[in-house]
Amino acid sequence: MKIKLVLSAVLFFMLASPLLAGEELNYNIINLHADADRQVENDVMVVGMSAQSETNSAVEAAENVNKMMSWAAAIAAKSDGVKSQTLNYQTRPLYKNKALIGWSVNQQIRFESKEFGTLSTLVGTLQEKLRVDSMQFVVSPERQRATMTELIVVVLGAFREKATLVTATLGGRDYRLVNLSIRQDSPIAPYQRAYQAEVMSAQAAPPHVEAGDSRVNIRVEGSIQLIF
Repeated sequence: MKIKLVLSAVLFFMLASPLLAGEELNYNIINLHADADRQVENDVMVVGMSAQSETNSAVEAAENVNKMMSWAAAIAAKSDGVKSQTLNYQTRPLYKNKALIGWSVNQQIRFESKEFGTLSTLVGTLQEKLRVDSMQFVVSPERQRATMTELIVVVLGAFREKATLVTATLGGRDYRLVNLSIRQDSPIAPYQRAYQAEVMSAQAAPPHVEAGDSRVNIRVEGSIQLIF
């Protein structure tokens, strides 16, 4: 009988211990967060351009666009430090009073470079046959990673200082870290330039560019348990 009672007591203790350990985390829990951000100079210029042709024949319109894109690709290949990528290709019918009157073919091409002057000159040259759809400046992946690494150290230090301050202010002896998460936001550029095709097509001079900055932000969110 004694053996059964002892075994029952041990079994109860084994079952209750995890519950008690779990319950400990329900007391003196404080939720905290800390932010760190930095303005980072944009070091990549991205330009979107397109070739378009409207004729009575879909085949002729396609040939015209293909010729313009081949011409643009050949010129871009001579520009050091400029990456290019062809994008959407679209063919659509043109109607007037519900009657088919022609075809429109459009294809986009994307240019990317850290050499702003080189890309600006290329854009000015290509405006002879292509139109500028958009222009924006972004932070390169390598600069973004370097900035994020620096900010992680800063934001974790800020979180630790907050935890220490809260613990001391509330009379705690120490604190235990319960959970922690780090959120890295994509760089936020203050603006993106978009140009009217008619205006850009009318001028042959390279566009004036100012890269500006983007804001890189990291947030740490976590919970601590105060120890009294």
